[in-house]
Amino acid sequence: MNDRIVRLAIAVVPFVGIVGTLVATLVDALIRGGDLGRDLLENSVLWMIGVQGWMTGCGHMFFGEPVAESIGWPEKTPWQWEVGLASLATGLLGVMASGFGDEFTLATIIAFSVFYLGAAVGRLREMVTERNFAPGNAGPIFFFDVIVPVYLIVLYNVVV
Repeated sequence: MNDRIVRLAIAVVPFVGIVGTLVATLVDALIRGGDLGRDLLENSVLWMIGVQGWMTGCGHMFFGEPVAESIGWPEKTPWQWEVGLASLATGLLGVMASGFGDEFTLATIIAFSVFYLGAAVGRLREMVTERNFAPGNAGPIFFFDVIVPVYLIVLYNVVV
């Protein structure tokens, strides 16, 4: 795949979940009406955990070298496959969540939050100790890793 396309995809991934959530929730509101809070929660879990998890998982697993470069890490690292599998796992939970009730959704949010807030701590450590301000470490993905778990925890508690 063209290196330029891969780099563009890496830059866009942090925004896919947010945009998907907003579009899906707007469509739900316009077509079905219904419960805006519930729709926002379900779409947030689907897009921000599910779809985005699959995208980041596939990125780490199949495009590991440019992803590692964007994070400011060595290109040949064995952690790429494991991080990819963890992202795919949370992504699968996010896709399944709406079909299994509130408790499953909560468990999905907890698993996602532990993984992503933990990643944020690792990114912050890299910024402080290694002065690693690469876009894939200190850019939008860092803020996604912090803001989205907090947002999902608050939204869940407001809606459910």
